[in-house]
Amino acid sequence: MRETTIGIGSTGATVNSVQAHKGRIIRGLLAGLLPLILVMPAFAVGQWGFGLAISVAASFIAVGSCLRRHKPVTGLGFSSLGISVLLAIGYFGFGNVFFIQHFGVVIYGALLIQVLYGEIRGQSFTAQFSKQIIESEHWNTRRFLEGNRFLSRLWGVIFTISILMGVFGTGTLMLMVLPNALVLLGIVLGPNIGHWYVFSWSSKGAE
Repeated sequence: MRETTIGIGSTGATVNSVQAHKGRIIRGLLAGLLPLILVMPAFAVGQWGFGLAISVAASFIAVGSCLRRHKPVTGLGFSSLGISVLLAIGYFGFGNVFFIQHFGVVIYGALLIQVLYGEIRGQSFTAQFSKQIIESEHWNTRRFLEGNRFLSRLWGVIFTISILMGVFGTGTLMLMVLPNALVLLGIVLGPNIGHWYVFSWSSKGAE
């Protein structure tokens, strides 16, 4: 039976390859976001310094792990490290807690900027993860490009909703629980959604 190429997270891979690599896609996204997600419980109870220490340490470990294995560090990884370090400098150096108190808006705002910047440049936000597991000969195929473009825009919607919750929400549920739950849902379901989209797109006769 002919193998069918599909996209996101694994756009351009075969059906069997997508299933085999789905865990790697999810782990890659989690690795980038985990340093930022880990601080939420500490921030929720006002433990700013402890939360920042966790975030900075986890970010350095994540980036160092990529470098040690000679793997490229994604924009998400650099963002986690950069945000953590800047917030730590602001807090420990100047006693600034404003951005920490609006941590969700800062995080998802920075990620939304990455999505929009990618759209402007024609380089989808999710392609940085797809290229880690997809052979380079697939990177310029329509399936790879369309699948990643779709998923990048989906992440743009997720980040926008999370930002709005952070701006207009009150209480731990709206400020921390729901935005992070939405992002985790996107991480877990993203490969399957991308799989469905590219098959649906391909069935309309696109090549």
